[in-house]
Amino acid sequence: MKTTKAVAKLVLLLFLFVIAHSVRAQVPAGVPQQNVAPPTPIITNESLPRGARLYVAPIQNGFETYIIAGIEKKKVPVVVVTDRDKADYELTGVSETDKAGWAKMLFFGSQQTNETASIKVVNLTTSNVVFAYSVNKMNSVRGKQSAGEAVAKHINEKIENRYH
Repeated sequence: MKTTKAVAKLVLLLFLFVIAHSVRAQVPAGVPQQNVAPPTPIITNESLPRGARLYVAPIQNGFETYIIAGIEKKKVPVVVVTDRDKADYELTGVSETDKAGWAKMLFFGSQQTNETASIKVVNLTTSNVVFAYSVNKMNSVRGKQSAGEAVAKHINEKIENRYH
């Protein structure tokens, strides 16, 4: 259990590092580097209010659909909008699926996948990161659905100020 949390924290830190590095890499060629400071994400203790309008940005492999379904199933008190301009907060992230290899299927008879995802929720007014979460589901029977529901559950805990 402790190693799973440590892996999740490591994936989250790696995700934030990649985001910061990609912002630096997007500086145009003619602009001097010393004059352009990349925006540093600020993770705040700001709450995510009930009824907040949340835009879920596209995530590879359609994972955003599983997050939205998880939000519905877990009855997270937010309004999911499809237009970013009408949102108060934006959820972005990455996800990866590791399908069972032939050896696992042959020797263990298992077709279960390993699901990894990291998300962050940003206040679009202040650009502050109000929530970040990483999930790592090993041998998941329900695959992306299970990971999407885990993300929704933790967003709900953030809204109810139960998140540690």
